[in-house]
Amino acid sequence: MALDLATAIRAAAEAAQACVVDGFPEQADRTSVPLVGLEQDDAAQLISTARPKAVYLVEVAFDPHEEIADATETLADLGVEKLPASLTAAHRRVAGHAGEIRTTLTGFMVDGVLHTSSASAAWHDAFYEVVDEVLEAAREDAQVHGRTEAKVANAEIAAKAAVLAAHPSFNFSRVSFEKRLTLAAALFGDAEEDHLHEITRRAENLFWLEQSGFKAPA
Repeated sequence: MALDLATAIRAAAEAAQACVVDGFPEQADRTSVPLVGLEQDDAAQLISTARPKAVYLVEVAFDPHEEIADATETLADLGVEKLPASLTAAHRRVAGHAGEIRTTLTGFMVDGVLHTSSASAAWHDAFYEVVDEVLEAAREDAQVHGRTEAKVANAEIAAKAAVLAAHPSFNFSRVSFEKRLTLAAALFGDAEEDHLHEITRRAENLFWLEQSGFKAPA
């Protein structure tokens, strides 16, 4: 039974004066080091009991200017030039924490297993939550905008393909895709290269459909 195993292991660990770690090693592949993530108290207890030779510790200081700059750059890439009010307000609330430790990371080896633990300041968690919400909303808006732009571009390509297929020079003399592409470039010189190829491809399909005598069902 699961409870029996847990009871037996805890009793055996206590008798051996071993530290019971609330976690189980994870290993991505056979060549990687097994890894266990620990809560803060468990990490401190295991260090006291196992006494590892080295404990790695990283303390990350909060730089409000850097973090708002990173968020601003990401938003600009998504087409948002002005920071949302919720983000600027959140930034003002944490600006006074400049230089304070926002994140602590630690790691140490015990019996060939890498144990790690991390913690972050509550005020930074609250700030990051706002940043994450703002960025997620911007990504969703960018996706919607991208789909709208794609629909518009598709409609423009379809319209230009119809014009190209109906042009008297489209089937003039010995035709080829390259010649028809040249005609498309002459007619729609402002179009991008990939759009010209798509316009020509669709025009050829439209021309074939018309020449085949196909009639759309009423």
